Amino acid sequence: MSITESSLISQQAVAAAEIAANQGSQRHTAMIGFVALSLLVTMSLGQLDSFQHGSLQYWLVVAPAVLLPLLDLRAIVATLLGRASLLLWFLLLAGGWHFFMGDARATAQLCALVLGMAWISSPRARISVHDLTRLYLVLVSVGLLVSLFTEFNRYGIVPGFSDPGYGLWRISFFPNIAYTGALSLVMVLVLTRTKAGFRQHPIVFAIASYFLAFSLVRGALVALLIYAALYRYFCRDQEVRPNQVFWIALIVAFGVPLAVFWSADLLGALQDNRVVSILFLRGKTNLSIDDILFQLYRPWLWATHLQLFLSSPAWMGWGSAEFYQSVLEAMGPPQTTTGSESLPTRLLASYGIPGVLFTLYLVRLLRASARKDDRWACACFPAVFFLMVNWGGIFHSTDGMFVLLLLMVTRGSAGFAGK
Repeated sequence: MSITESSLISQQAVAAAEIAANQGSQRHTAMIGFVALSLLVTMSLGQLDSFQHGSLQYWLVVAPAVLLPLLDLRAIVATLLGRASLLLWFLLLAGGWHFFMGDARATAQLCALVLGMAWISSPRARISVHDLTRLYLVLVSVGLLVSLFTEFNRYGIVPGFSDPGYGLWRISFFPNIAYTGALSLVMVLVLTRTKAGFRQHPIVFAIASYFLAFSLVRGALVALLIYAALYRYFCRDQEVRPNQVFWIALIVAFGVPLAVFWSADLLGALQDNRVVSILFLRGKTNLSIDDILFQLYRPWLWATHLQLFLSSPAWMGWGSAEFYQSVLEAMGPPQTTTGSESLPTRLLASYGIPGVLFTLYLVRLLRASARKDDRWACACFPAVFFLMVNWGGIFHSTDGMFVLLLLMVTRGSAGFAGK
């Protein structure tokens, strides 16, 4: 056998192994189990509550987030040494710096983030659509029972029956309405990936659409509009080449937050439009520019994160405790904040220049999806990125929403298996 023939056989064997890995079990029990446990525990938190460090709820989400990925340790290591090498460099550079600076908490948080990202980037990362729809129905059912027999959830399930202080016309089956909007968005995106998925689960799609629309979670609604416009365009115009799909998705992903950054004057001029008012201004009108900036809040946060990055030692970020303290003290924020609402800019402020590697990794994944002509994943990317810079609190490695939303980016269509 010649060297050329041997090389060809070797390449074919590698390709066959990759196909086998990608076509393996459609059910990743540990991953869907983690998502289910995380979201069920989250249902025990009210709208204004958060996990208390060291509490039972805290350990019920933290322990599985650390232990379950270790079941796929070999795949995680292979992923970090391969397609996720940017995450490995992020960990080595930023983690090494803060470890030697004595900030163990920042290092531990970074390890958890990289571990979670590598887990859902590995070839075994896959969630069955049928499992996901069943989980959604279980969560809706639990939420309805809580709403009917307790007063824990201040939101109704029919518009007009919620606590006026929380928004009379908003509905939610989670006590925290953000999770109703985010999870319903996930279901709509996943079920519209293919016509078969939509046809197999029309009832779940209708329920998810109902809660997504009437929760009035503006971040989720804007993300849906971004996804719908791009996916329709990508699917209808087959003449758009994969390279063009990549650039369109990338420009939209970064262009929308930049537009929001400079949007206060425009929103002030358009605030009498009912759609604009509902989506961006929580249904309010007759607001001043200062009132609009107070409502938007994100432009202030992004600018503050950038200032913290530029003022950090050697542009390597402020780490953990120092960073949060700086955010709270910097220039008087327009609302109470922990500074976690925007993940990409928070990583920049926390870990400095190496924090850019996380965003570059996401862009690399978008490029890979475009080359595979995975137009659904490319349409999801700007929507997920919009949530990431506006709603960073749910993009935490101990949160089930972290897995569901970022799986669309890390694995694309391969991350959600149908029949």
